[in-house]
Amino acid sequence: MKANYTETFITDDGTVFQGPQKTVELPFSRVSVRAVIVRRKDGAIIGTLHHQNGRYALPGGGTDDGENTEETIVRELHEENITLMGSDGDWRRRIITDYFHGYRELAVWYVFVVEDAVIESCEENVETRWVQQIEDVWYPFMRERLLLALQVLIPELVRQRVSIST
Repeated sequence: MKANYTETFITDDGTVFQGPQKTVELPFSRVSVRAVIVRRKDGAIIGTLHHQNGRYALPGGGTDDGENTEETIVRELHEENITLMGSDGDWRRRIITDYFHGYRELAVWYVFVVEDAVIESCEENVETRWVQQIEDVWYPFMRERLLLALQVLIPELVRQRVSIST
């Protein structure tokens, strides 16, 4: 995957200079965007089941060409028929990134705090539901990643502590 960027320089007096456009080769082949939707009253998290007898994942999906990660998550929530109610609006500032080496995938997680959500059926998911923090129904190690992200970003909503020992 390649990314284009323009170098920008700012002098001490605030003058901005645009440099040349450059291209860099990135060490991943896909960018996915996921929503960690946490219900304020009990800390439950929305999980989606894509295959019968499978494990749960977070709602979301891959970015389309020319789309930024914020546009992706808004589109994906719409496609998965999830309507957030009473979101605190700070989700753009609550970001977790992760890299899944086996898939060469960069994952961007936006953390939403909501009063509730309307979850309607969706063709691409077998089930979408609120998952309590104590439940371990997620893909391997996802529960630990989720709880650690919550501990960092919204510790007041963590109901189940997790620690990683080395």
